[in-house]
Amino acid sequence: MFRHYLIAAARNFAHQKLYSFINVVGLAVGLACAILIGLFLRDELSYDRWIPGSSHLYRVEMTAHAPGRSQEQTARTPIPLPPLMKEQLPEVTAMTRISPQWKTMAVGDRQFSETVLVVDPNFFDVIRLPLVTGDPAQVFSEPESIVLSQRVAKKYFGEASPLGKVVTISGRSLGGLTPESHSLTVTGVLRDLPENTHLEADVLLPNSSKADQIPQLEKENWWNSSLFGYVQLAPNTKPDQVVTKLGAILDKATNPKELGLTLRTSQLLELHLTLFRDIHLTSDNYGGLRPAGSLTAVYGFAAIAVLITLVACFNFTNLATARATLRGREIGLRKCVGATRRQLIAQFLSEALLTALIALVLALAFVEILLPAYSVFLDRRIEFDYTTDWLLFTGLIAGTSAAGLLSGVYPALVLSSFRPGAMVKTSRVAPVGSGSLRLVLVVMQFAVSIGLGIAALVIFRQIDYAHKIDMGLNRDGVVIIGGESLTSTARESFAQALRINPAILGVASTSILPFSGSESNSFVERVGEPQSRILVRTMDISPDFPSLYDMRLLAGRLLSDERGEDRLLTGAHIDMKDGKNEGRNILINLAAARQFGYSATKAIGKVIVLDGSHVTIVGVLGDSKIDGLKMPVQPTVFGYYPDENTVVSVRIRGDRVSDTLAFIDKTWRVMAPGFPIQRYFLSNVFEMQFKADERRGNMFAFFVSIAIFIACLGLFGLAAFAVERRTKEIGLRKVFGARTRDIVRLLLWQFSIPVLIANVIAWPVAYYYLHHWLESYAYRITLNPLYFLAAGVTALAIAWVTIIAHVIRIARASPIIALRYE
Repeated sequence: MFRHYLIAAARNFAHQKLYSFINVVGLAVGLACAILIGLFLRDELSYDRWIPGSSHLYRVEMTAHAPGRSQEQTARTPIPLPPLMKEQLPEVTAMTRISPQWKTMAVGDRQFSETVLVVDPNFFDVIRLPLVTGDPAQVFSEPESIVLSQRVAKKYFGEASPLGKVVTISGRSLGGLTPESHSLTVTGVLRDLPENTHLEADVLLPNSSKADQIPQLEKENWWNSSLFGYVQLAPNTKPDQVVTKLGAILDKATNPKELGLTLRTSQLLELHLTLFRDIHLTSDNYGGLRPAGSLTAVYGFAAIAVLITLVACFNFTNLATARATLRGREIGLRKCVGATRRQLIAQFLSEALLTALIALVLALAFVEILLPAYSVFLDRRIEFDYTTDWLLFTGLIAGTSAAGLLSGVYPALVLSSFRPGAMVKTSRVAPVGSGSLRLVLVVMQFAVSIGLGIAALVIFRQIDYAHKIDMGLNRDGVVIIGGESLTSTARESFAQALRINPAILGVASTSILPFSGSESNSFVERVGEPQSRILVRTMDISPDFPSLYDMRLLAGRLLSDERGEDRLLTGAHIDMKDGKNEGRNILINLAAARQFGYSATKAIGKVIVLDGSHVTIVGVLGDSKIDGLKMPVQPTVFGYYPDENTVVSVRIRGDRVSDTLAFIDKTWRVMAPGFPIQRYFLSNVFEMQFKADERRGNMFAFFVSIAIFIACLGLFGLAAFAVERRTKEIGLRKVFGARTRDIVRLLLWQFSIPVLIANVIAWPVAYYYLHHWLESYAYRITLNPLYFLAAGVTALAIAWVTIIAHVIRIARASPIIALRYE
């Protein structure tokens, strides 16, 4: 019997080649897209789940509610907090901390620039990363020890065993003026971590080492949030139970009055616990070790996968239903020769199942072909192994089979119920409600496609807006050089040597790299008005920094090397109130002036209290989006403290880039022969902020195109079917005087109605979700109605282009031929 069904199905496919091709290809393309999206989602959702014990690990994070500032969420935590949690909360069974620090590593006469993770000695006991060699409990038992990843160990020592080898590490301690070097012994080798982790660990050393750049005094500073803190909770402990106790711990351990504030610390700092496995998709957006994922994108692409599959299934069901109505005579004859209704149902379902399985095989072939390019596009290795991914593979077979069977249920149940006497008189039947069902399915197909099209349009418009917005500073042509390896005197000599080159248009220095998310903060107040106390960002800059970045001077003057009172005598840190900068000068931005209650011009000459010193505002700069576009401009105070300016900015001419970079490298080797140069273009740092959004946008656009392609493929088949069924009607209309354009207008209007209805459904849904997505940007486009109109008109135009060939061919045909049809 099954063999008979297969033969009948094969003959039916051969007889209706166009419909069979559209059915199979449409479903195959939809399934292939769903598989590719599923593999991406599986990779995103697998982050850190492979680490043993990660189900009880949490990262301690906070949201700051500082006076005069909008709330700011950060993935970092006050340095003393995790140890205090372990000490005072029985629910916390262990804690560890991570401080990423840039260091220069030396092995023999070779130097390497690395980001080093400075961790608590119990790090491998708490976060159980796999070691190739070394005991997790002992690798950091000695202070001057170091653990290297397999990749770095091979880079440093080749194929030789790195255990017991010595690595010299250099860097500058926080507040120190000169670089320091320390020798550390390799005590362990870490297995190279896979891509699906939020950690980036190639070099690790204990914070008990002298190489840790954070001095002990800063480790006890509750207002220093420069590291990541992790805690392990006891089984069955809810994180909310711990969070509710943290406020009292903060209030007891700290004294905000030291900062001149009357608020409690629990009012200033709102603490959170984020599950270790969820960090990549949630809180890493607020400054993690690696580029973050997006939970919104995960939901979005999951929805796209479902919607594309639904579009393909709608298409499949539509064509299956339409095609089945042409088989009335076949069904009637089968019933006349004794076929039962059960056998006819089995026949229809087996044909639908066979079509779906053929589509699945074709879809898997598409996936195998596209997977290498897909991995390159995502910049990560995406694999689909039928043995290890057997659960996914089994789910695909089950889902495809279900889709095939469901698409065949309607024609199977309805057509098998007709009486044979009526059916043998004609080759086609019209099941009750089949036209309405096809209309609903076409509407849903285009509603999905239009909604996705609007989303793709808005995403790309937002990205384009971000690239073109006035940042308040000129980021193009600026080379950033990390100067921590140089003393302040050497940095100034380095800058003077660079200025000699005519291809170098300017050199400046600062303490913070723009677009890095790093910041230093201080409290300021108007003289005699302690109630005006607000938190501002402080940036240490050289006098030529604003000019190099083309920052607008709104009022007053810039700082100058020629004026001694323009130099600050101590760094601007949140806990310093020594008054050493009494009478010195500063710059502020417009946001700070407004926060103080001044206009740009009226702020000039005003005295404010900064870190216990009365300082004078001598210039107001225009607001610049130093943090990028996801954060609003913060009130900022700019001061000149040469020893703090470790980041060197060099503006170069665009027509001599290669030669100028070579000159910079040569000059660096003269000034710092023992340290490798670390340089990159600032524009690349800026672009990194949008790389993930651009990649997701390109993925979005690709899959939207596929959804529209599948919808149009189905519409093409339905148009062919509908026009064929109305051949005699068209002939009669032409006999009674209808012109070709009248026929074309009639048929185009018939197929325009579903698209117009789809717009009514898609527009409000798209608006709701895109409105919430745009709220994640501090600077964003508005949802212009033109985006919705453009997507709707485009969908209508595509629908017309899809069916126009059928319509014109039938409309131009001779009415004699049409009347002889059937």
